[in-house]
Amino acid sequence: MWDSSKYVVPWLKSAKIYGLSDVDDAINHPEKARMFVNECPLPPSEKVVQAVTEAARQGNRYPGSNKALRTRIGKLHGVGPEQVLVVGGSSEIIDMAMRIFLRPGDEVIIPNPTFSMYEIRATVVGGKPVLVNTKPPALTYDTEAMLAAINDRTKLIVVCNPNNPTGNFIDEGDLKRLVETGIPIFLDEAYLEFYPEKESKTSWISAHPNIFVTHTFSKAFGLAGIRFGYMVASKEMIGLFEKVQITWSASVMSLAAADAILDHQEELRQKRELTRKSIDFFCKELAGIPGVKPFHSHGNYMLVDATDTGRSSKEIVHRMYEMGFMIKSLPELHGRKGIFRITPGTDPENRALVQALKTYLTA
Repeated sequence: MWDSSKYVVPWLKSAKIYGLSDVDDAINHPEKARMFVNECPLPPSEKVVQAVTEAARQGNRYPGSNKALRTRIGKLHGVGPEQVLVVGGSSEIIDMAMRIFLRPGDEVIIPNPTFSMYEIRATVVGGKPVLVNTKPPALTYDTEAMLAAINDRTKLIVVCNPNNPTGNFIDEGDLKRLVETGIPIFLDEAYLEFYPEKESKTSWISAHPNIFVTHTFSKAFGLAGIRFGYMVASKEMIGLFEKVQITWSASVMSLAAADAILDHQEELRQKRELTRKSIDFFCKELAGIPGVKPFHSHGNYMLVDATDTGRSSKEIVHRMYEMGFMIKSLPELHGRKGIFRITPGTDPENRALVQALKTYLTA
């Protein structure tokens, strides 16, 4: 038998995998409401589908440097194309960031809870994720604890803004304190398009080149399966990422889809309004269930704490699955065992899920 341990880097043994068994389950059971993975419930418009179809006719050709699209995206943030990197989904930037800044034993400070991909990709390169719990009761960023966690091994700080799954923004003054440490700051604005009243922090880059800001078209734009994202940063930072980026990681189809949806901002507005309406609906309805606390969210997801009903999150998620709904269980936090996350679906799905939760949690 081949002994892989003789050849594989040792830190990979303890690295975690971002599993997709739940997504596979959703695909195999389309009759269940898919409300667990922060997707848009609406399919792409015909304009996007037509653009992708036309691009596929050029699928025998490699894409170029995408300067026109980078220029277009740059204008959204007041920068030139040389400060924009386009990728096949912003998860690629998470992977590249860990490979750029972490050597085995180096530390990355990550809020808890947040998107698990940060921790997973850090362990793949032998980095040490330092998880800093958010503060109860609102589960806001604990900036003091994050600053206290910094040492000479700290090479990266992650800030998801608004944070997934808590749905809240970091205080601007607190973010400034983190930025002013000079440590590279991974500012993930994947969900910012749901709340355009809050300005992107790309305007900070000229004064603080240690920041790099990421966006995705998977969430508010509703193109999760098409895979497109981008990063805005200083020219020097972009150059670092270009050295490790896999060439042609964004396909001609995903590039065409991104360009098409930027042409049709009404599609983005409709998806955003549907999501915000759904979040308000869940907040109002779930707050009326004894022992249930919903957390208002600025993203397309909602954190719910039902610990005081006496049910654990795993019990709740399992029962909802039996009743036809796929939602997400979250680990215990601050002694609270009944925390789960909902991704809004269509209006009928939202209403049906609320009724199912009321029936189960009040039985």
